[in-house]
Amino acid sequence: MFCLRKGTWLLIVLAITLLVLPVAAEFRSVHMFKKVPIPFSMKHEDAIFEKGTYDFEICADRTLNIWAIRIIKKGKILCNLPGEVLRDRPPGTRGEKMAGVPDEPTFRVKRIPDERMAHLIFENAGMETGAEVFPYYIVRFKIGYE
Repeated sequence: MFCLRKGTWLLIVLAITLLVLPVAAEFRSVHMFKKVPIPFSMKHEDAIFEKGTYDFEICADRTLNIWAIRIIKKGKILCNLPGEVLRDRPPGTRGEKMAGVPDEPTFRVKRIPDERMAHLIFENAGMETGAEVFPYYIVRFKIGYE
């Protein structure tokens, strides 16, 4: 009887794993920013992240146009935040160098005191600079702060 229960639980875990893995595989890592200094404490749901340096990994699903950011400290993922796409097309005409597009992916942190929110803004480079998969995107992620 005990062996039957263990076998049932094993099959349930295996079935859940097989259902979840294809969904998780769709997210691609777009860029990783290492050791970004954050000068204030961030808060997400019940968790508070003290000021310090964090790693940020930007992930995206191309088919569903879903973006997420992973906040990582010492190799441990602290939280995932959904993103909002601000720009997904090139600014300007094709064939010429665009002034509004950076040469390398950039990451900015901007505090909004009225809302007690911080905007984490990711801007990807253009196709001519090496970002073939998600070029020209600007994505904003929101997190509270103290």
